[in-house]
Amino acid sequence: MTDRVLPTRALLACGVVAGPVYVAVALAQALTRDGFDLARHRFTALTAGDLGWVHRADMLLVGALTMLFAVGAARVLRPGRGATWGPRLLGLFGAAYVVGGALTADPAAGFPPGAAPAMATATWQGAVQNASRGVSTVLLVATIVVLAAHSAATGRRGWAWFHGLYACAVPVTFAAALAVGAAAGGYPYAIAVVFLVAPWIWVSVLAAHLWRRAGARTGADAVGDLRFAG
Repeated sequence: MTDRVLPTRALLACGVVAGPVYVAVALAQALTRDGFDLARHRFTALTAGDLGWVHRADMLLVGALTMLFAVGAARVLRPGRGATWGPRLLGLFGAAYVVGGALTADPAAGFPPGAAPAMATATWQGAVQNASRGVSTVLLVATIVVLAAHSAATGRRGWAWFHGLYACAVPVTFAAALAVGAAAGGYPYAIAVVFLVAPWIWVSVLAAHLWRRAGARTGADAVGDLRFAG
């Protein structure tokens, strides 16, 4: 049992670090690359241009880390309602980032410098990558809903409320941001940052919680081994 739990904690640690790494690299690029405007461009636009490989690598990395985290989560959450599909949906959420990182966004809205000022998708890569962002949001909300049901079924009411409120907040926040952006002709910088950070707060909090649970199991198993040996 101990040999199984130790790798599990390493997998869960992948979820702890995934969000901070992704957000840090994305913000650094957004604030330093010529022509990128938080009020007009999606973060996936950073995959275009000479330095696009940096954001593509960031998306591939965070996607892979999230998929590894999903493997660890599946081990800790068993058994119980939602213990199977929660981690599966989480893994698909990570896979959507891998898809996005494997593709390049179409130049648009003046980015990279020299691109046409109008928003337009001209290639299949741009269309698929754009779709992967919407799919990732749907998968995130589905994951949260399933894990809310799992927490409620296993008596963790506080976590059930946390997941449930977050599942409601994500689509409401995104819809409000889209409405504000449409009315103002662009997103306020704070809203753009919320788009970037919000999903990963939930992922990091969940990963840290499961990492502690896995550690508690390790301690309990060690005590049991000592009692058996005695």
